[in-house]
Amino acid sequence: MRPPTGPSRAAESARVLTVNLSRSQAECSPPLGVLAPFAAADERLARIAALSGSALAVALFLRALDAGGSPPCLVVAVGEGVRAGLPTAARATVAGIAPLGGRYVEGLLGGELAGRLASVADALELCGRTELPGAVLVVGADAETRLVSLPELIDLDPRATAHALARRFGSRGLLCVGPAGERGVAFANLAGGEDPPGFVGRGGLGALLGGLGLKAVVVAAEPVAAAGPDSALARDLAASPRLRARAEGGTFELLAISAVRGEPGGPSGDVDAAVRLAGDLESTDHHRRGCRGCPTPCGWVFERPGGGRQGGRFSALHPLGPSLGLEGGEGALALMAACDAVGVDAKEAGACLVLEARARELGLRPRPPLRGDVTEARRLIEDLAGKDAARLGGGARAVAEDLGLSAELVAARGMSAQAESDLTLVLGQCVSARGADSMRSSPFGGLVGMGGRLRELLAPLPLPPGAEDPADPAGSGRIVWWHENLSCALDMTGFCAFSAAALLADGVWGIDELAAAVAPVALRDEAGRVSGRAFLAAGAALALLQRELNGRLGSRGEEDRPPWAAAALARAGMWDEYRRVRGLDEQGRPTSAAAALVGEQALLDIGGLGAERDEPATERAAEPRAPGRVRLRGLGALARPLAGWEEFACELPAPLAEVLAVLAERCPVASELLMEGERVLPTVYRAGRRVGARETVVEGDRLDLVVAIGGG
Repeated sequence: MRPPTGPSRAAESARVLTVNLSRSQAECSPPLGVLAPFAAADERLARIAALSGSALAVALFLRALDAGGSPPCLVVAVGEGVRAGLPTAARATVAGIAPLGGRYVEGLLGGELAGRLASVADALELCGRTELPGAVLVVGADAETRLVSLPELIDLDPRATAHALARRFGSRGLLCVGPAGERGVAFANLAGGEDPPGFVGRGGLGALLGGLGLKAVVVAAEPVAAAGPDSALARDLAASPRLRARAEGGTFELLAISAVRGEPGGPSGDVDAAVRLAGDLESTDHHRRGCRGCPTPCGWVFERPGGGRQGGRFSALHPLGPSLGLEGGEGALALMAACDAVGVDAKEAGACLVLEARARELGLRPRPPLRGDVTEARRLIEDLAGKDAARLGGGARAVAEDLGLSAELVAARGMSAQAESDLTLVLGQCVSARGADSMRSSPFGGLVGMGGRLRELLAPLPLPPGAEDPADPAGSGRIVWWHENLSCALDMTGFCAFSAAALLADGVWGIDELAAAVAPVALRDEAGRVSGRAFLAAGAALALLQRELNGRLGSRGEEDRPPWAAAALARAGMWDEYRRVRGLDEQGRPTSAAAALVGEQALLDIGGLGAERDEPATERAAEPRAPGRVRLRGLGALARPLAGWEEFACELPAPLAEVLAVLAERCPVASELLMEGERVLPTVYRAGRRVGARETVVEGDRLDLVVAIGGG
């Protein structure tokens, strides 16, 4: 991980534009913003900052604490992938200390902001506060900064704010808040400048921007150049069956997976209801939207009654639809629109509404039932824009405490979380040091159980028997550790983690090929080469420094083990194994041995797992075969190709991979979504449990098949 020309190169590589908004009130104020290379007395921070993006963001927070000062209020950082114009590398990291929970939190925002900021600086560091009404911070192409007072923007929703700023400043990158951010609602989010806006901000990042006295940040620079559509990377992305399936389903294929697995908050385990809801959304007039340079855009924009447009994804609509007893897509879209207009995180809003609904069902709130009532739910969301947002404005944890429902709260580090049947997703939410969402929706969760692919990718890290079963705790700690390392490494570049997950799962890339395509210069040797191990070690270093930062903010060991997940986390292979491989003490803080290895590839070996023996599951003896029938249900992109194949005859018992290979031969229209050579492409479930490629299918089995990337 060390820069090839030493720490001085690291110090010069990161350009930080620091803006102290309080200077605007001084009569003889120094410049509002100062652009300077990152420098720190701690060599670890100089080296991690050289990696750019989210790595630079963490370094800025730790540097401020080292100096004995307060951490920045908000940091916006971009990675080298953005500066290089890589396809789908269009995300800016927005980081702060979360109003919900008081710990470090990150969000990733696509759109124009990242590419335009990259032409000015690697990070924008904001502190202080301005008292100007309707204040807008404008960043010019030469890093000149100025404040503009636009009081007419006060109380405008993010879309109206974006339109007003476009009329005044033309093409630009934008970060703004709605009324909830202005009022300090603890789960206010941030909006980009598209129409409709993109949103980010779990944990209350919008409240942080509002706390600076800002309505918006405008970056008026021209964007960095983007790579052309004919690059090898763009061609690989366009050819990915998983990315094409994700684009076709708009992430709503995950509704069916949630129901198949019987997840709490889903459509009561009713797969048909989930399929109907996804179909209802698909039949609503919509078009696709994606990141810059993405050949398979997976975001959907819905045309709404009255001519408005509404963005929507599974992760945002799910808490506002099935979780509240709404079966049709229109109700969920209406609540999503209300959240966006107010400027609040839909997931936290949904969790608050579920608690309110539960309180009414228990008689704790003497009011009409809320579940299934779109009008009442929308009214409660809209109240967050009012002068008194105290009812739900403190987030799910505050609502649960107020209602006496803390025992029913599912939360991690102060933010609402999601109960899951996949133990890696439970553990990931609880241990992620930058907010639960980055690991609950980890796209790499979909690799678990994918017919040996996970073993190939993690090698030489061994996996114990049962590790590919998401309901088995064996090996969960090391799988989550590996996923977190890779997620952190990718996010510091700005490259789309879902694109990477698809190419890894498809077998197009290995970790070495991924690193070669996207890794920062600071990880490469003088010939420009970099290994996958170096890339993962950089992610591990970043995860450990996030832990160090939270420790200095007062985090305690029990925060990694919230009550709702405590029993699962106590199982062998869960928290104990994660703590061991991450190099943490009982309080969840880095040990001195681990901290000393930040910047070294040896950090990947601190758990000692390389000495263990990899013991794959024992192959069963061949059983006599006879003609048999299997019932099939295609979900998402496989629904249409497998129509008419609800029953399928073949020789049984047989491994799943063999069954799907026969199916692909007999059903050519579905073949490219079933097999890639000898590799199984779909995720397959039997009775809610994921089936591995080598597992045996028998007469009478009912299989659900979906091509999906987890998260989103």
